[in-house]
Amino acid sequence: MGRRFFWFAVGVGVAAFVVLKGREYYRRFTPAGVTQQIDKTTQNVQSWMSDFVETFSEAYHDREAELREALGLDGAPAPVQGTTR
Repeated sequence: MGRRFFWFAVGVGVAAFVVLKGREYYRRFTPAGVTQQIDKTTQNVQSWMSDFVETFSEAYHDREAELREALGLDGAPAPVQGTTR
């Protein structure tokens, strides 16, 4: 009797799991679910691109400032390196 109840409970648990996952997949692949997935992916890509552009522009401006300073383009004379007399 105990074995039958055990396997009955296992069957009920598996059936409930399959039904819940089935509903989740059904909702995911309906037009509304696909639209939600596309919106989420679009937001992630936009966030990633804005972070990339921000990081790139900061690095670009930092490097440009370093080069201007090294070449003396900001009004300060360029440092002379390697001259011996």
